[in-house]
Amino acid sequence: MAFHNDPPSCYLCGSTSCTRIHDAIRYGLPPRPFRCDQCGFIFIHPRMSPEEEREFYDNKYRSNYEDQKPEDLWTQSLPEAKKRVARFQDLLTKDIRILEIGSASGFFLYEARPYVKTVIGVELTKQYVRYATSKGLNICESLEEIPAESCDLIFMFHVLEHILDPIEFLKEVKKKLLPGGKVIIEVPNVDDILVSTYKINKHLDFYWEIAHNYYFSRETLGKVLEKAGYRYEMYPLQRYDLSNHMYWMLTGKPGGQGFFNTIFPQSLLDEYEKNLKDQFICDTIYAIATK
Repeated sequence: MAFHNDPPSCYLCGSTSCTRIHDAIRYGLPPRPFRCDQCGFIFIHPRMSPEEEREFYDNKYRSNYEDQKPEDLWTQSLPEAKKRVARFQDLLTKDIRILEIGSASGFFLYEARPYVKTVIGVELTKQYVRYATSKGLNICESLEEIPAESCDLIFMFHVLEHILDPIEFLKEVKKKLLPGGKVIIEVPNVDDILVSTYKINKHLDFYWEIAHNYYFSRETLGKVLEKAGYRYEMYPLQRYDLSNHMYWMLTGKPGGQGFFNTIFPQSLLDEYEKNLKDQFICDTIYAIATK
């Protein structure tokens, strides 16, 4: 994979005044994270070209980068899929049609299907498409296959940070929505307390990665949505617990979810999560954006 030595510039505002904020990314690859000095947007530089991106996702991302078989990802992800369906239960009704972009092996659509009229997915990885199809799900391999104004709700879970041109992409997504339709976008929050406050070096080496072109805060995700022509509401979400954070501090490694929960009372865990969400220094944010 080739990388180019052009100076960094901000995708969001165009400024060329950008500061490198860490000296490594996951797997020791060449790009580095930068923050725009003008608007605060954070991005990886240099980014892959469209051709490099296609080659990366076709041949490396699922096989080498994640190394998960479709059936393993299905089993691992069903609990999270159930939580997502519960989170958006009020939006899921028997008369609506939903689309998930980046549907992987289909776990969210499978869980949502009983509550809506129809489900359809878009997924680039062929083995994931085959697996989801074996579960009786309707999966396309390109957004272009989705008819205009055919969806009431579109879900994107941890997809937008992978997109090279998120504003134009969101404009294309909007064309698939019926009038008044909504897109739900969940992304990692770059103001995550592990990144913005604790600043654990080993965690930062792991956190920044080549697959994520951009790192959104509630402010910069909001700006992207506004530029793409949406109205939106923003919400905080915390996926990892206090044990996970302490484990990072003690070991410099992932894998600590629930590790100390025989010691911590539930009231402590709940209060820690609430404080992170109240201050939007949680690990995840999501927007419900309206056409």
